[in-house]
Amino acid sequence: MAAGTGEHTGLSSQSREIRTTDERNWSTRQARGATYDSQGPTFTLEPSARVDLTNEGGAGVECSGRGNPAPRVEWRQGGGLGGQGEPGAAVRTVPGVRHLLDNGSLVFPPFQAAAFRQDIHWGVYRCVLSNSVGVVVSRDVAVRAVVNQHYEPEVQSPGGFHGNNVLIRCSVPPFVREHVTVTSWLQEPSFNIYPSAESHGKYHMLPTGELLVLNITEQDARHSFRCRTHHRLTQRNVPSANAGRIQLTDARRPVAPILHETTSTLPARLEEAVVVPCVAHANPPPVYRWWRQGQENSVDAGAAERFTVRDGTLSFASVRESDAGTYYCNASNSEGSEVLELTLQVWAPLAVHVLPPRQTVDVGKSADLTCQVAGFPRQQVTWLKDGRPIRGLAGQDDGGGGVGVGGDPGARIRLLAADRLHIAAVTKEDRGMYQCLVRNDHDMAQGAAELRLGDAAPTLQYKFIEQTMQPGPSVSLKCSASGNPTPHMSWKLDGFPLPPNDRVMIGQYVTLYGDVVSHVNISNVKAEDGGEYECEAESRAGLAKHQARLNIYGPPFVRAMPDIIAVAGKALHIKCPVAGYPIESVVWEKDGVVLPNIMRQRVAANTLTIENVQHASDQGAYTCTARAKHAHAAKRTVTVKVLVPPKITPITFPRDLNVGDRTSVQCVVVSGDLPLSFAWLKDGHPVGGAGHHHHPAAGAAGAGATAVPGDVSVRQNDDFSSALSIGAVALEHSGNYTCRVSNQAAVVSLTALLQVNGNERAPGAAPLSPYTLSPVACAPEACGPSQPGAQPGARNGNIDSFIVP
Repeated sequence: MAAGTGEHTGLSSQSREIRTTDERNWSTRQARGATYDSQGPTFTLEPSARVDLTNEGGAGVECSGRGNPAPRVEWRQGGGLGGQGEPGAAVRTVPGVRHLLDNGSLVFPPFQAAAFRQDIHWGVYRCVLSNSVGVVVSRDVAVRAVVNQHYEPEVQSPGGFHGNNVLIRCSVPPFVREHVTVTSWLQEPSFNIYPSAESHGKYHMLPTGELLVLNITEQDARHSFRCRTHHRLTQRNVPSANAGRIQLTDARRPVAPILHETTSTLPARLEEAVVVPCVAHANPPPVYRWWRQGQENSVDAGAAERFTVRDGTLSFASVRESDAGTYYCNASNSEGSEVLELTLQVWAPLAVHVLPPRQTVDVGKSADLTCQVAGFPRQQVTWLKDGRPIRGLAGQDDGGGGVGVGGDPGARIRLLAADRLHIAAVTKEDRGMYQCLVRNDHDMAQGAAELRLGDAAPTLQYKFIEQTMQPGPSVSLKCSASGNPTPHMSWKLDGFPLPPNDRVMIGQYVTLYGDVVSHVNISNVKAEDGGEYECEAESRAGLAKHQARLNIYGPPFVRAMPDIIAVAGKALHIKCPVAGYPIESVVWEKDGVVLPNIMRQRVAANTLTIENVQHASDQGAYTCTARAKHAHAAKRTVTVKVLVPPKITPITFPRDLNVGDRTSVQCVVVSGDLPLSFAWLKDGHPVGGAGHHHHPAAGAAGAGATAVPGDVSVRQNDDFSSALSIGAVALEHSGNYTCRVSNQAAVVSLTALLQVNGNERAPGAAPLSPYTLSPVACAPEACGPSQPGAQPGARNGNIDSFIVP
């Protein structure tokens, strides 16, 4: 019966599956051509947003990342990533001033004050990671180098009326102010005052460094005060050179309250303590009242859950986002009043994640990316593709601090919201790394995601055409292909690899978007260079190929052909590799007999086809002869070897087996070329080699390793048979047992079901319906490529797989 006819057969429960040598070669080619799991670059150590250094100490900035392949680390300076800015110019080593290390670190060594360079020591840098997948950039890194200079804090001597509160300030020179903090106060000679969130007596050092003295008297005016400061870059502690005193003003006449400032803006980090004094110069001493905008009728205790007011000072123990807003302090006495307006800005460090972090989208489908942001406020949002702002993005931030949403609703890439990027009809150019950058006045953060393309079968974008030409000039044949993954290009001439030739060069390159372009360049063409050229683009997603002839005027020439392997029962296609032009005829012969001479043979387009190859009659030497006018002729002979795949006789277990019975099956190969290799499997797990025995005591261990129960032995007694035996059948022995035999031609599998009474079907065993034939056609893409010399559509050596229960 022919395989795959769908007819019933009297064979008992068993299955047969044949895999040819070509299929093994195809698996090997897939493994060889498979790409590793690439991964876009991500930061493992992203530099901080601010790097401060002194000329005496210098500083190093580390940056590292991971990816596959490992990303390259480089630095850029200048530019701007907000709005439509670019990532800046590449940073180079400047000897003695700035160094780039091999590990990606950026180092600023110590320098003399005269060597300070504004363009290097005071600027914005970015770390850039890149690999073949894409590019990501770090947050802005503000580098601020200061020349170490001596400074002297100075204590002011404020004035006030008896009973007033006064604020004593420690003045630090502007050139070091942002690096210096006031750590404590000294009331001479030995009373130390340290910062606190609330006052617990006459003196209250605020977290911002000022010293608040409450309800001043003549005694307070007799004290002197000094401040202590700390320079966080040099780690030096510097006390004030002078001592300040409170100047008590004579109360000769009433004075309406006078505030030191009437408007103030105070940024505060989430959960930090905030203390805001309201200090007025007034006689008589003023009364202070605080309230929040919109809550004018509230008294000081009205918001006691969130803040406290004591002696005119507003205090938050731990500020929240909801505390942001406008607050007012009214200082009043019998002569009048004055109001302080305070704007409290609360911010939290930003953290950004783009979701999903990695997605695979087929070409033509849509993709969505969401920018998930922790922290606030979000004043500016920018989307990047491979390190550059996405140009023409409808709704993209224009860099002015606001985020626009909307734009052309038909745009292919647009913002659905400030934090949602939509890509319609994904193209190859869209793959890569996407970033969302979020910034405010205090912080900046970025998150990245990778957009991958789904597998796309190769397609030929450009194909060379048939040409006819005289000998002498040069000629170039070109093919270009696209697909995902990037396909591999190869060339053939009349079905065989291009013969070695100093005049023939093959070159190819991959474009930025993954298209592969391949050329065959032939210099000083000769008649023997003619023939049917074929370019083939192949990847794990599929195969595409194109053939066209190159005709070179000249006498016939037949190139040498390597020996060809055929598989019995399959079709064989051999193309005569003839060159020269024009050719009047091509004739095939075997043993001096012109072909075809039987029904299984046919000759067309220089190609000999033999259906249902037979070992006895079809193995041997074949000769093709090409003839042109004026009795010019050329011929070559090729040897065909026919391999016979294994053929296994049906195997079956007894149908009425009980626990404790013995059983054995034999796998006998009645035909097929030697040597043969045997393997047994149970439910897909190896049972063991020839002569191997699973003893009952080792059954548990054996099951753990191979999922095969104990007391199973396998023996091979000769070159063409193998036996599997079970000494004492148990329920766990139930399942599908497969004998797999291979030789140079094919791999053949035959499966039989062992069913033990008391267990209708073994766990994990595939059910087999007795006496049912299920054909499984061997599709070209499954069977693998043809042998060298085979023609399009031919799959030399493949045997259709089928199941015969």
